[in-house]
Amino acid sequence: MDTILLTGQTGLFSKEILQYIGETAQVFVTGQKSAGAMKVLPDTVRLFPADQSDNDFLKVFELGEIRAVWHVTKFADGGYASNENEKTDRIAQLCSHHGVSRMIVLTESSDPADYRDMIRKWASPAEGSSPVEIMVVRLPFLTGSGLAAGRLSRVFGALRRGETVCLEGSAENGITVLSMQELIVLLLRMTSEKTFCPGIYKAGSETGTLDGLRTVLLSIRPDARVEFSEKFNRTRRGVLFMRFPRTDRADCDGLLEEIYRLPVSMDWGEEIAEQYSALIEDAGESSPLKEQALVFIQKFGKVAGTALDLIIMFIVAEYLARITSASVYFKIVDVRVIFVILMGMMHGIAAGFAAAILECAMLVMRYNETGISGLLLFYNVENWIPFVYYLTAGAISGYSHQKKEQQMRSVMEENELIRNKYLFLNEAYRTSVANRKDLWAQILNEEDSYSRIYGAVRQMSQRTPEAVCVEAVQVLRKLLRNDTVSIYQLDPGGKKAVLLSCCLDSGGRQSFNLSESEEMLRTVRGGGTWKNIHFSKNAPMYASMVSYNRALKHNTVDTRPVTFLVTLEKAEQDQLSLWYMNHFTILCGLFQDALEHAALRERTLS
Repeated sequence: MDTILLTGQTGLFSKEILQYIGETAQVFVTGQKSAGAMKVLPDTVRLFPADQSDNDFLKVFELGEIRAVWHVTKFADGGYASNENEKTDRIAQLCSHHGVSRMIVLTESSDPADYRDMIRKWASPAEGSSPVEIMVVRLPFLTGSGLAAGRLSRVFGALRRGETVCLEGSAENGITVLSMQELIVLLLRMTSEKTFCPGIYKAGSETGTLDGLRTVLLSIRPDARVEFSEKFNRTRRGVLFMRFPRTDRADCDGLLEEIYRLPVSMDWGEEIAEQYSALIEDAGESSPLKEQALVFIQKFGKVAGTALDLIIMFIVAEYLARITSASVYFKIVDVRVIFVILMGMMHGIAAGFAAAILECAMLVMRYNETGISGLLLFYNVENWIPFVYYLTAGAISGYSHQKKEQQMRSVMEENELIRNKYLFLNEAYRTSVANRKDLWAQILNEEDSYSRIYGAVRQMSQRTPEAVCVEAVQVLRKLLRNDTVSIYQLDPGGKKAVLLSCCLDSGGRQSFNLSESEEMLRTVRGGGTWKNIHFSKNAPMYASMVSYNRALKHNTVDTRPVTFLVTLEKAEQDQLSLWYMNHFTILCGLFQDALEHAALRERTLS
């Protein structure tokens, strides 16, 4: 099962979409803050609160071999943000460092990032890093998005508030629509299939008009006001202007549907209606006044509650101070100090100071009523004592409250850190168990290794060395599961290698100069197997030297050495292991034995 990492604006994928992806692949989702959502997701979906800017983000790459990274920019589904070049480049750098060969970027035509330069940069990275193939997908108008601030979600919110929705363009303008279900199928194909073309591509084709979209919106909300931009001024208030992604192909290398043959849905009107129904079921039908009140409470609820408590408690304290001022039992009790202390203990140092300042103002008014002027109050230091009491009480009680809050916040952050470490260790344990199962299956599959090697030797036991070379190419490609296996013949000087005619279908280079890779030349001449661990551009991934002695003429014992270089030009992620390198070495040794036997047979029969 492939492992897919989702980064960026992962809210684009709803819970239903994540469940669908989890049926065919293991999914790591970063940036999700809601831990409660883990209860409704399958075991193949893991949520990590780390974002690209967090130090723990790179640990996600260490959980297992990731097949591809899906990165959603903030421009997807009608979003607006600053240039995300740095974030995207950092993710590509992590992919290169950890051997993730595929990266898919989901964005829109309004994204100003220079993806052309990024694609070229990571296709040929510096030594020590593996290449990353980056495919940028320009998204059209999406239906079924999970983003709360998505294009359709904003339209639905405006319709429920009774605002006018203005569609940018005229009624006959065409629009491109793609459902999230189809997008996910497309992304899964891009991840799993061998066909992967780095570049910038456009998803979707023209499937409707703005007038058709207006009809759909009116069908789900008959009382809605939906117009076109030619009738409205952009500065008009109470109007939501809905902009659509550009549909031109000026900056694109083609359509994804031309590569993966995915048809575009024609039932997008029904999908929009279903998305609106799901929104109503989740949030419930509410009035615009209620929605505005909820927004106000969400933004200023805490401040408003503190201010309300301050006013009510102040009125109560002043009332109690007036009715108890003549009582002999309250001569040693100051209700105002109690009010200041309560406000500081309940809401912190800011509320404590506010309460103290209110009581200081009331105290000045009381002094004025008794004939003590402000000037006399300022010069008589003894009159400062009540003010100092109020301010000190507010500061101490507020500080105690904030200290307790800070301790609670520290404990919660520590618990969250422990929880994240537990999730990381748990995922690492699951990955280790999965790797153990894979290794066990690999050991069981190697039970037939003897029969496979025997069959390879029988296939390469031909009459002439030329026939052995032709047969060896097919055998090595089959047993190594790689179509880039090639055999080169070295010139007598050992500096230049020329591709054999039986390997011309590999699509590789016809010849290359061994002096360009002196390290490889030293390794193969010493009888070892070369492995391109630094991903050098001028060298294959694997190489081994094979030589034998061939008779110069018939019926003579004079021989000359003939040297071949067996190479594997490209290797997949799972073909970079030590086991695969040993397998390649053994097969090259069998190839050399078969050549020596063929040469001996040729000398004997001639």
